[in-house]
Amino acid sequence: MRYLSIAVAALGLLRVGQANLCKSDGLEGPPSVPSVINAVDHPIDIDVDRRDESHSTVWIDEDNYEDVDIPEEASCQIEAEGSNAVQKRQWWRRRKTTASVTTTIRRLTTRIPHTVKLSYSVYSAAPANTCRLQAAFNGKVFASTSRFPRINRGLTWVDINGTVTPNSRTGKLKISVICQARGNARVFIDDISVFANEVVSTSTSTTSISTNLVLTTSSLIVATQTADVSTTQSNVDTSTTVVGVSSASTAAVSSSAVSSSDVASNSDAASSSAVISSSDAASSTASASVSAAASSTVVSSSAADSGTYTASSSSVVSHSDVASSSATESVSAAASSSAEASSSAVVSSSDASSSTAADSNSATASVSASSSASASASASASASASASVSASVSDAALSSSAAGSSTDAASSSAVASSSADVSSSATDSASVSAAASSSADISSSATASVSASASISASASASASATNSVSAAASSFSAVSNSAAASSSAVASSSTPAASSSNIASSSAAASSSATGSVSVAASSSTAAPSSSAASSSTSAASSSAAPNSLPSGSVDSTILIIARDETTAAIGSSGLLGYGIPYTYLIVPQAGTALPKLNSSVDTGNFGGIIVLDSVSYDYGASGWRSALSDTQWAEIHAYQTAFSVRMVRINDYPGVSSGTLPVAGGCCDTGVSQSVFFSDTSSFSTANIKADAEVPTTGLYHVPASITDSSTTKAVAKFGTATGFSSESIAAVINNFNGREQFVWFMSWAPSWSLTSTYLEHGHIHWMTRGLFLGKRKIHLGAQIDDVQLSTEPYYPPGLGDMRINIEDLQAHIDWQNQLAERLPAGSEFWLELAHNGNGDIMVATISQEDEEEGICIPEEAVYYETPIEAPHQWVKPLGSGVDVWPEDFEEYSWELQCAALDEFADWFTVPANRDNFGHISHTFTHLNLNNATYKDTAREIQFNQAWMAQIGIDQGRWYSPNGIVPPQITGLFNGDAIRAWLDNNITYVVGDNTRPATRHASNPYHALITTSSANGHDGLVVIPRFSTRIYYNCHSPECDLEEWVVTSAGTGDFYNLLSVEREGVVRNLLSLMSDPYMFHQLNMYTRHDEPLTIGDQSGQLSLVMAWTETVVQEFVRLTNWPIRSITQDDLAHYFLDRETVDKCNPQLSYAFSDDGQSIKSVTVTADGNSCGKPIPVTIPSGSASASGGSSTSDVVGSEPPIQWVTLNGSPVTLTLSDAIAI
Repeated sequence: MRYLSIAVAALGLLRVGQANLCKSDGLEGPPSVPSVINAVDHPIDIDVDRRDESHSTVWIDEDNYEDVDIPEEASCQIEAEGSNAVQKRQWWRRRKTTASVTTTIRRLTTRIPHTVKLSYSVYSAAPANTCRLQAAFNGKVFASTSRFPRINRGLTWVDINGTVTPNSRTGKLKISVICQARGNARVFIDDISVFANEVVSTSTSTTSISTNLVLTTSSLIVATQTADVSTTQSNVDTSTTVVGVSSASTAAVSSSAVSSSDVASNSDAASSSAVISSSDAASSTASASVSAAASSTVVSSSAADSGTYTASSSSVVSHSDVASSSATESVSAAASSSAEASSSAVVSSSDASSSTAADSNSATASVSASSSASASASASASASASASVSASVSDAALSSSAAGSSTDAASSSAVASSSADVSSSATDSASVSAAASSSADISSSATASVSASASISASASASASATNSVSAAASSFSAVSNSAAASSSAVASSSTPAASSSNIASSSAAASSSATGSVSVAASSSTAAPSSSAASSSTSAASSSAAPNSLPSGSVDSTILIIARDETTAAIGSSGLLGYGIPYTYLIVPQAGTALPKLNSSVDTGNFGGIIVLDSVSYDYGASGWRSALSDTQWAEIHAYQTAFSVRMVRINDYPGVSSGTLPVAGGCCDTGVSQSVFFSDTSSFSTANIKADAEVPTTGLYHVPASITDSSTTKAVAKFGTATGFSSESIAAVINNFNGREQFVWFMSWAPSWSLTSTYLEHGHIHWMTRGLFLGKRKIHLGAQIDDVQLSTEPYYPPGLGDMRINIEDLQAHIDWQNQLAERLPAGSEFWLELAHNGNGDIMVATISQEDEEEGICIPEEAVYYETPIEAPHQWVKPLGSGVDVWPEDFEEYSWELQCAALDEFADWFTVPANRDNFGHISHTFTHLNLNNATYKDTAREIQFNQAWMAQIGIDQGRWYSPNGIVPPQITGLFNGDAIRAWLDNNITYVVGDNTRPATRHASNPYHALITTSSANGHDGLVVIPRFSTRIYYNCHSPECDLEEWVVTSAGTGDFYNLLSVEREGVVRNLLSLMSDPYMFHQLNMYTRHDEPLTIGDQSGQLSLVMAWTETVVQEFVRLTNWPIRSITQDDLAHYFLDRETVDKCNPQLSYAFSDDGQSIKSVTVTADGNSCGKPIPVTIPSGSASASGGSSTSDVVGSEPPIQWVTLNGSPVTLTLSDAIAI
């Protein structure tokens, strides 16, 4: 059941763990509870302000609660449970509008400023602008958020901090959620830390900065009323953050209108939010004198958490198209010894053990250096003098695209970087000069750009350091000038949808500057999802010119080139490709422009099989207005390449104009309250997408500009907008152009596949058009509905007083009939069935009770397994191995009931008939449903072994859709219990499901991969965790009235039951269109069909269960949009599906097209991979027909009307597939 909760974590301990604060030893009982805490029914009314929880923790039993919506983050919970719906509603009305938690912080340093930092996530808030979060120290507010927008299931984490100065060694920290009348919110708090900003020593030559950690804490939750609404939080204003302060540091920051809508730099480097500059050398020290002033920016910085820290005065400045914001930042630093001074979010790293110190300065900065600077390659680095560096940047919009990383070698000297992505809206100039008595490198960062009329001068000789950064070579005091850009570069991230991510390690080849300047492209390759980057390397050279304008006769690599202003935008274009498994690469174009990658390796070898351009990579250039950051010459190069190699382009969020043979009809759409639909009007050019024409979807939240066609000879409409206020007739949403052989697909609307069903649906059209239906990858639609708790009984949430309820044979038969009827309405090739997760003890409980009316002695033992419900540990608490006590009675060592006993329950006996059993899938849910977070190895093993024996006895293990190696863990527990995981693996349970609302149970970087447990994170290695979605069909509801009541009371739902289903439809259909195969969670009570009133879903009406109603809602919408077959597979098969995808992704597969001799068609494709081998077959989709393989083997996979998939096996050599039906170009 659901309740309001405040989770309170203990504070005041030095580097305390997370859940071990709640239950440090894993024993049977909780820690002692302070006597002042009163576990009342509604804990939100507890006066928590007087709590002193420095060394103790509240722990109150969760009452077998399974919360499928919130990430508990190893918190301890105070829980409330109303006795009935009427009481709950009355309590809801009278509850306080403020909730808070207070704790005592100890071991503070008096009269020294301390930085208090925490992260918060607004899970739900409604109505908009009624609630906010506030943090106070000793009664004085030091941090406060803006009022929350309306949020539903938001899981975005935001940092907030402030500075306090304690007057004593202890202080009271209070975190509150404050709501106005009618406001309600649920907020999660995590990662609370307090740092004393203490100066250890200061001198003119060296400043050693010590950041003393006072406390850290695990997560806690502050909640005021629960909200569950249909919108999500997409933009979060960030507040000024400065962590790790030097001995002399002042900062003045004015923050305005700068927000992060997503992480701009997707890297798995050590820091994701700020500069990290550190060295593993034991003798490393740092010196810096820092001052900074910034306007219209959001600035955050933090130091690494190793012993001695380098001062960092400027850091990540992220924005969403804040091209015209003004930013002024000045930084000065004095550094000696192995010095490291950073004034930017980007720090290049070095793995070389003898790299020399280097200052990398942004192109729009003015930098001067005097005196001398030296850096020793040995561990005992020293310097006799100091260097001062100053830099200023004005009228610039800054966006970090890489995270800082530390040097790995013990003797490496530090690297100072003052560069960031600098996009200037005016014509600026930049100059660099340096004087060094030893040697110095003046390097241009790979993410820096120089505007027009820039000049660069450097003293001494400049050379490439061990980091291989691009350097300007110049003789003493010689000047190199360029009337355009003196040096320009960009990062082009190459990514294939693989599993693993690696840390950023930037390196680039040295390039000499000349009178005309130099241009380089740092092309980074990644085997991870677009949210992570891999080691990057750079080559100097612009793209080679395209082949002559003639029909192609060679080959083209199928990799898709995505051109965007930043990685966040690029990910919008790659989202659909990731779902299919199509390789892609990014070209990030800053406002100052960048070089193109090498488009073709030779006159007959193309490097990219398709191009996606987002927003025309356009920026606001002030007086000259908006224009693309790519030059006309570069566009001409791209267009020539397209024509030469018959490569198609997709343009997303373009403005109607001559370049697309269109004109805007009127202004953009839509104003608040106005909705306009969009639909495919002609799908003939991308028939392999297998989607339906004229199926309207809404454009809610997607700004767009309706267009009209001006040149029908070159332009064809493929999608249209419907009528709306201000638009009395249909207009054009997308066109396909053919300009003398150069083809492009253009959308006149914004794009958001991360939340928009519409974007996720429409992208299949242009993906199949761009690839001509021939690509490396596949499309499979899996819809799994898992029914937990089968054999057990559950008390409904509403109406009160019904008592425990259990579905019966009549309900099972109703679902068989419905499944058969549904199969007739699904697309060809579909096969849908429910997967039942059984708890065998439920059968034995009924059987032993029934024995009273039967002949004695049938059931031995005479009772089922009963035990006192243990205290339940938090979900992400890592249990100490070997801890805890058994809760199962000692008498139960082996399953010993006979089939005659088990069959006394007619419900369980029904499954002994194969014809009944094989209508459903089957899997174990453990024997008794014991929470396994704190379970012992022995209890966990018995839960598995007894249920395996029971399923074998009933015959369930012989079912055609049975998963012998999988379980659904009760309450999704045990995933951080090494003893439980070992017991599972020892009993051949290798595949379990997680809970997607708890990020720690899902793969961190790729949603199409399973999570594999590790000893460090989970307590044991090697368990496969498949992602699983929860739903708003609550576990303790049997009817629409019950489910609606619980949604309204606990989650601030509004409207009727159909409103609830509408919310589900939007999210679930988007998941399916994203090609996600994660199953969905339901429970046995949701299969109840014996209602008084029929339920109508679309064209279906009758005694529908909640599972039927949910499935009909989802499937009817999906079938309205596509012709794709929907299939259910067992959990074991699904685990293999996820694992096989990851195996293939890690092989780094590639595909190239080969043209016919006359250049009129594609006749074959060649498949390769790393080493030309892969542990699993590689999928290749072809538009039609068949293919014959040479160099290896392939098998064909055709389902319904879907295009054929060729599964290619590599055995050390490339495999060529010759197509039976050549593809005309």
